[in-house]
Amino acid sequence: MEINLTLTANKWQLASQLERTKPFGGVMMVKNVPERTYLAVTPRQWEVLARFHEPRMVPQVLEGIIEDRLCPALGEFYELILKAVRARILVPPGRTVAVVPASNWALALSPGLLRVPVWVLFATGFGFTVALHPVLPATFLQGAASLLMLALAGAIGVALSASLLRGAGGEVYLERRWLVRNTDACMLAPSEQRTVALAPLAMLATATGVLTWSRPEWSFFPLVGLLVLLRPVLGGRVNRMIRARADKRLSDAEHAYLFPPNRTPGVRWRMLRAGVRNPATWVEIGYGVLWTLVLGYFVGVLTDVPPWTLAFWETEGPRLAFSIIGSLILLGLIYVGSEFYLFASERALARHETLRQWWRRWFGRGKVPTEEADRLAAVRRSGLLRQLPPPEQQALAKAMKPLLTGPWKILHDFDVAPAKVSLIRSGKVGVYRKLPTGRRTLVQVLGEDDLVGLHAVADPAQPRFLYRTLTPVILLQFDWELAAEIVLPRISAAALTNQVQKLPFLNRISLCQNWHVSAIQRFAELTRVANYAPDEVILQDGCFSDNFFIMFEGAARILRKGKVRGVVRGGDFFGEIGLLQNSNATAQVVANEGARSLCIRRQEFLRFVAHNYSVALELERVSSLRLGHPIFPLSRGNFQTI
Repeated sequence: MEINLTLTANKWQLASQLERTKPFGGVMMVKNVPERTYLAVTPRQWEVLARFHEPRMVPQVLEGIIEDRLCPALGEFYELILKAVRARILVPPGRTVAVVPASNWALALSPGLLRVPVWVLFATGFGFTVALHPVLPATFLQGAASLLMLALAGAIGVALSASLLRGAGGEVYLERRWLVRNTDACMLAPSEQRTVALAPLAMLATATGVLTWSRPEWSFFPLVGLLVLLRPVLGGRVNRMIRARADKRLSDAEHAYLFPPNRTPGVRWRMLRAGVRNPATWVEIGYGVLWTLVLGYFVGVLTDVPPWTLAFWETEGPRLAFSIIGSLILLGLIYVGSEFYLFASERALARHETLRQWWRRWFGRGKVPTEEADRLAAVRRSGLLRQLPPPEQQALAKAMKPLLTGPWKILHDFDVAPAKVSLIRSGKVGVYRKLPTGRRTLVQVLGEDDLVGLHAVADPAQPRFLYRTLTPVILLQFDWELAAEIVLPRISAAALTNQVQKLPFLNRISLCQNWHVSAIQRFAELTRVANYAPDEVILQDGCFSDNFFIMFEGAARILRKGKVRGVVRGGDFFGEIGLLQNSNATAQVVANEGARSLCIRRQEFLRFVAHNYSVALELERVSSLRLGHPIFPLSRGNFQTI
């Protein structure tokens, strides 16, 4: 499954033949009838999937549910889509499939009528097994007979389970013409699911009890089969029965994640805390301890060490207790160790590139590109210069001269027109403006592949800039006249503003750190630069704003009830909560002197967010931190913004 295409470009619609159950434990099952696939969803998640009744792309649906205030947590939303596509609940339009036929199972038994008898059979058989001691087979024939009894009891149990499933209205499927699959049991009510799951256990327990009473030497393998079916791990039937009756069940979008951003230590930690708070988890843990004790009991019986004697518990009791406690501690240590490893590796990867660039800028400047081929490669890496035709790229590369200079050197002053245009090969360059007080202020930081010397052309309304190196830098310089002759006539004013002003700014603010480069470029194209007079109101308290704002230069004040509650500075953003929640602002944002922002209108903002899931997730994270609670899902009547 190609995740980017699935979540952005492909169209999907609901499969033509779907069945749904009533919600049990907050979860309903959805079945693709022809293909025999299933998906567990909550009623709210089904509302989202129902938006695909006609062919739609995922961003279209996301825009709609944000508008209608029905959006779940975005990680859950994307996980739901991926799981629905994998389960073929969502399919490409016009898709035809081969139908998986159900078996014509003749015998149908009512789970409601047989629930008590099945429990009685299980309890009686297991009670006989515990009270009457099974023994190991003494001969090969006894072992073969024991295996035959296991196969016979297992076949009867599976047939009984299938008959109960059929009697409850479910379908029985056969594989290879003889292997019975009762996967349709998940479509039944919890009480019926438990009865269907219990049927094989009841038959094996009955067979084991009868054999322990009549032919103890034949009871070994049925006992092993019973203990395997009763296992508390790896999909045991008892665990399924416990989860079926839980008051709070998990949907398929809430575990076993496919969406990569959901596979993080933080998400797994939240899952662990939710599991600890769920009573069903403690029931499963308690059952696991009980199963371990029962296993120890039968091991003692089969090895002629009577577990009901005081001597057994004096010698073996501490070992059993140590084994149980040690196993739990070991599992906990393995979990904590794996989480710490994942956390540390993620942080190491995040810091490695930053440290590498820092070291290269200050201590390992690298090779100065004296060869024309190296300079041409640098031209083609520049977002602006690679838009030129190949002959002009080669002419620039030929005219470029390398310059190596140290930190804190002024390249161009305020009152001096740039004589050179420079392409940064390595290092950082600061862009400064002069305040009315005469003090200069840093408004932008340029890095590798950015251009120095074109800001006055890209921003003719405020053309005075100063360029100063912040680290040792390697520049590729060419004359301003050559730029005016080759570059400027072939680049539109909008493209020049995007590449010279917006993109270097967006690449270095925290909001865009996890965005894909194409998303940043598209966002730069959609935004416009807005200038504000001192004390001009950017966002009005109690009014709906149709824009999302990022402070581009200067600062603005956040006011609530006439008092300053905070300051918005370069790189900070605001207005997104009102747009995502479709609500009014509850604070006023007022511009300081020299304030400028990047603005994007609401419809373009929502469309951009819906088409870029990394952007949507980052906005959701930051907005939730600001609110003090998750922004999605929305609680009706409780919409807050800044």
